[in-house]
Amino acid sequence: MQDLLLYLGAYLIGSIPVGFLILKTFRNIDMRKVFDRPLTLSQKLKITGIPLGLLVLALNVLKGVAAILLARTLSPTDQPDWILAGFLTLLGDEFPVFLKFKGYRDIGVSVGVFASLLFWMMTK
Repeated sequence: MQDLLLYLGAYLIGSIPVGFLILKTFRNIDMRKVFDRPLTLSQKLKITGIPLGLLVLALNVLKGVAAILLARTLSPTDQPDWILAGFLTLLGDEFPVFLKFKGYRDIGVSVGVFASLLFWMMTK
């Protein structure tokens, strides 16, 4: 049961549409209606400007870190659970439940997941 909560939590963390929320809040742009394909980070930087684009990047990195911290908290000694939680976070970022499984490509979540996994596995 605890593993199921971990996996569901990791997917839902990844599903938080940070770029969509930032664009909608600060620029009043619904990227689902304006753009026919998913936005990449460089496209978001062009649309929102450097400060908001970097905020999107930082929050996406934190999504990856948060998922691995959740995995480490709920399953402190089971490293395969950490890896699966990271994968589910990336899957949630690519196919977010909150945007009807139409996500966007972003490097930030990958950086957060892989940096956290590397850090925790090297210190173990």
